[in-house]
Amino acid sequence: MMRSVQRILAVFESFTTERNTLTLQEIADRIDLPKSTSFRIVQSLEKAGYLVRLEDQQYCLSFRFTRLAGLVKSTLGIREIARPVITELADKTKETVSIHTVVGRNRVCIDAMSTSSALRSVIQPGEQVPLLAGSATKVLIAYLEKKELTPIAASIAKAMKKTQAQVMAEIAAVREQGFAVSHGERLLGVSAISAPIKDVEGQVHYCLSIGGPSVRMQMHEKEFVKLAVDAAAEISLQFGAQMP
Repeated sequence: MMRSVQRILAVFESFTTERNTLTLQEIADRIDLPKSTSFRIVQSLEKAGYLVRLEDQQYCLSFRFTRLAGLVKSTLGIREIARPVITELADKTKETVSIHTVVGRNRVCIDAMSTSSALRSVIQPGEQVPLLAGSATKVLIAYLEKKELTPIAASIAKAMKKTQAQVMAEIAAVREQGFAVSHGERLLGVSAISAPIKDVEGQVHYCLSIGGPSVRMQMHEKEFVKLAVDAAAEISLQFGAQMP
């Protein structure tokens, strides 16, 4: 049963914005199944009304998905989606896990879960800090449009006593690797690891961060990087992003 469900979902996921119509062979190639097996799945989905066969024998998703999309809770936002994930991650790492976004020239914490550890990084929802330093700042600005990024990079360069070229190179590296790490950049003795959260259009407006005392974070840096990236990917998937 589980394999059948996975195959059906794979058919749906094979359609993209760039390719919203596909031949049977293209579907079979994308879900990595024989054409005969793919035909049985596609035929069942067509009969159920989830796929439409066009005159040129290509297939597309039906309007049933529009109806289902309309049933998604209108108030379901990043905070509601991320809360179970960051709660579990905070429990697993015993550190503070938070979600951030950009408002103007500031980074804003929109949710955070802290542990009971006596020595921990404390950040409160609603807290705002300038977009100048820290792993969350690096991740969030790495996905900004160039016209928005350039003046922020200039401010960072001035504050951090670096050239703008150095700052831009660091930002490009963050986008390339898919996460950022900072040690004592914003607060002495505090480290953080952040990863991007993508939405249904592949845009990044939020990031997830794990923060705590550098003495602990540096001991578990490699492990925490993976946990942060995986957690951000899990939230992205639930937020509608198409993951690789």
